[in-house]
Amino acid sequence: MTLYAAEASARAAAAYREAGLTRSARAAETRAWSLSRRCQGARTPALLGLEVPGLTPRQREVALLAAQGLTNREIAARLVVSIRTVANTLYAVYEKTGVNDRAALAALLND
Repeated sequence: MTLYAAEASARAAAAYREAGLTRSARAAETRAWSLSRRCQGARTPALLGLEVPGLTPRQREVALLAAQGLTNREIAARLVVSIRTVANTLYAVYEKTGVNDRAALAALLND
């Protein structure tokens, strides 16, 4: 059933993209990518063209810390960057992955 869910999310992403709903398309792609990771490499036509949410190493580092429950201030102190830099990085992560909050980010990264 997980493979069917991944396939449905991939098809939804294509439909959203065609309708010009970029954020919804990214969210559906992320969902499809996350689900397809649980399917031991199984691929369907819809999953072949799936864009994996690509994060830079710094974006992944900030995302992992945020997913662990650290505040922007704590992340900034740990990485020796400004709080604003952390906020901007998290915004970019949310845009790339299509998730809306830290809880969803944690679920995505811990799959």
